[in-house]
Amino acid sequence: MEPEPEMREIRVVGFLGVSDYGLGQLETLIKRYTVAFATAKKKHTAHASGLDTKLEKLCMVNRIPYLGSVDANSAELVARAGETDLVVIGGYDGILKKPFLEAPRHGVINTHLGLLPLNRGCCPTLWAQLHGLPQGYTTYLVGEAIDHGPSLDRYEAPASLGALRDDNRRVYDALAEAAVGRFAAALKRLESGKALKPCSGPEAYHKKGMPNDGWLSFFWTDEFLLRFSLALDFAPYLPGRTRQEHGDEIFLAILSSEAEPVPAAPAVVPGTVLEVIGQDLTVKTTEAAVRCRLRKGPMPELGSVLASGRPESDAEGGCAHPIDADFSGKELPLHRYIISEVTAGKKTVRPARGAI
Repeated sequence: MEPEPEMREIRVVGFLGVSDYGLGQLETLIKRYTVAFATAKKKHTAHASGLDTKLEKLCMVNRIPYLGSVDANSAELVARAGETDLVVIGGYDGILKKPFLEAPRHGVINTHLGLLPLNRGCCPTLWAQLHGLPQGYTTYLVGEAIDHGPSLDRYEAPASLGALRDDNRRVYDALAEAAVGRFAAALKRLESGKALKPCSGPEAYHKKGMPNDGWLSFFWTDEFLLRFSLALDFAPYLPGRTRQEHGDEIFLAILSSEAEPVPAAPAVVPGTVLEVIGQDLTVKTTEAAVRCRLRKGPMPELGSVLASGRPESDAEGGCAHPIDADFSGKELPLHRYIISEVTAGKKTVRPARGAI
């Protein structure tokens, strides 16, 4: 008979960062433990605007020392972490170094809104939409490798989430709600002392930066245009952008593909504005046409041609995730981002590739 696992006793915790799901997780921690400290993000971000105030108020009401924006790797924070049993990351934006990770008695846990290890790195919900990957999240014990460690909870969302109907904000909010709802069970699993599930399988990593720097191409397939727009549409950030003939930048949300485009001359090129009704416009594509909604910038004139792809000034370097202006797929291939895969029990590291 195998011996019972040794329980991990958790009484005092620390909390790093802020996010929609992080606030919910902090409320769970408050009900279960003594929270020794809480911090905001290291740097301000637009999508977390207003959350700092909510976090500070929550800390004040519950008499939790609120430290604001800090460097978690500082000697002071490492010392504070060393007085806890566990530190929980609730949306912190810095890379934690070994001294901090080893300071809490039972380590540091994080919730990443992507299924690990296949969707590591920045903006996981965005990249899952672009690649056509399942949406989900992973709550895991943080190791020195970014977004990699044994998991406490790995949740795969229904296949309908993130399909060609949900913008990225809706995907994020749905996963955040699930992560908060299941967080107490994840903590119980950690406390139980049971072995955690290893983080194994093919690994892909997305570094910081937006796909194609947000530039649309009307030579892409209609389905990929819609997928691209939905993936980038994360309030308060704007979806894909393009340029008018005289250079004005505009932001468009792709609403749908128009299988039967507005009648036009056969010579009309992709990017031509075929119809304008209110804030909506129909634009010619290489396949047919797409119906769009103007989100920012001046409305293009009927018959004008919107640019496709990145500006020439951006074409040479500078873009972390370039996509060819004539890319013909319906989903962005994942192969460029695969950093390792397991074949016949052996791990093979693959180099990152160039433009798609």
